[in-house]
Amino acid sequence: MNWSVRKFENNCIIEVPANIFNDEIMEAFKNLMKDLSDNDYRTFFLDMSQISKVNSKSLASIINIYQFACCYDLEVKLYNLQPYVSQLIYQTRLNQIFDICDPDNDIFYQKPSANYRTA
Repeated sequence: MNWSVRKFENNCIIEVPANIFNDEIMEAFKNLMKDLSDNDYRTFFLDMSQISKVNSKSLASIINIYQFACCYDLEVKLYNLQPYVSQLIYQTRLNQIFDICDPDNDIFYQKPSANYRTA
């Protein structure tokens, strides 16, 4: 699995693939977050632009990401939510545990200190 990650300061922007809710891909994603946190990256901005549909399993996976992040004292923020996904996030009140960022936020236009793809 290739992950597109942009790193700057102690933050990372991770482009979340459409198949993230597959159990195997989810484990690889957690390993990526763990590896990055071992290198002092504490805040993860998840670019959700490729996720256009979610179901109950997908919502459970999103909660699982939150629980994982809490175990490692990491902060997870969502941005670029598609309309349907955004609607469900707010209906299920997951917006109360996740920061939902405005995609026009200046942080997304900062020049990354590192940009890499990893398997």
